[in-house]
Amino acid sequence: MTARVLLACLIAIGSATPAFARKYYVVQNTKTLKCSVLPKKPKGKTVVLVAGGTPYKTRNEARAALRASSPCKI
Repeated sequence: MTARVLLACLIAIGSATPAFARKYYVVQNTKTLKCSVLPKKPKGKTVVLVAGGTPYKTRNEARAALRASSPCKI
């Protein structure tokens, strides 16, 4: 009985893990023209996605894209 409960818990946790994966976005503030990395997709009008709006798996990948992006080199 205990083994079944444990197995059910492991399956539930394993299937939910990809939903917790964080994605990072390179964004630019439309007023200040400064670029930054955000851990979630922006919804407002004062911040726009840069580099095609591509989500990155790690913050370091997003920072590398930020440095390489032409709108962020101002």
